[in-house]
Amino acid sequence: MPKRGRRTLAQWQDRHQQIINLLKAEGALSITALAERFDCSPATIRRDIAILQPQMTELKKYHGVVAVDGAVTERHYQDKVTESQAEKEHIAEAVCGIIADGSVVGLNGGTTTMAVAREIVGTNKQVTVVTNAINVAFELSHSDVTVVVIGGVLRTFNFETTGLMAVHNLESLHLDWVILGANGIHPVFGVSTVSEPEAAIGAAFARHADQVMVVVDHTKLGHQALHRMLGWTDVSALASDVAASPVIAGWRPGLPLELYHQTGLANVWRVMPS
Repeated sequence: MPKRGRRTLAQWQDRHQQIINLLKAEGALSITALAERFDCSPATIRRDIAILQPQMTELKKYHGVVAVDGAVTERHYQDKVTESQAEKEHIAEAVCGIIADGSVVGLNGGTTTMAVAREIVGTNKQVTVVTNAINVAFELSHSDVTVVVIGGVLRTFNFETTGLMAVHNLESLHLDWVILGANGIHPVFGVSTVSEPEAAIGAAFARHADQVMVVVDHTKLGHQALHRMLGWTDVSALASDVAASPVIAGWRPGLPLELYHQTGLANVWRVMPS
């Protein structure tokens, strides 16, 4: 009979399998989150991952986050177009309600930022848009909006350009706002994406903008993708649909978010100095 507090081999193996199942289901989790799930110390989870990694080459650990390659795959743009479509349109309406005419606005790629681009066209917003997404640029070409495409290496499955050229071309630009979509947003880990190149270009956009707004529908809240794009100190505002409100309320007061703008179907929160 095992000593009190000790686990049998079968129990260890069962937890390892549960860790793998969780990562495949949720994409990526922090060491801390896994420790909380299994009521153990972060050191124990690190040892578990160290045991599992030789058996699973697709298991990756990056800055305190664990993911299974293939579980957090980069999906084709077209596969995401119909997901939370109405919510994204509501978010776009709220975002455009606070962007002043004459602003220079950065947009990265994604279905939510595409909704913002369509709202800019639909409301005849008088702005200049800087983007790394060629489909966003094409959408804006149907209007009088001035469009700057930053160039770089095209990722054909999501229509975004990334890489050193794209980052370098942002260095000579000033943005009043940058509107960034993401794969996950978490009260501790911040804003994240499944792709390192996309994280890098999002961070570069933020460095050259006076105001940084993250736009995500409620399904992205609480999730941590593999690559951090921004910490909360880099974010000025968060826009999401109304279903996000209870989640946001649960993040306060630890995360200083203040309701700034609402339309009835979507809200924008300001990130206040802590």
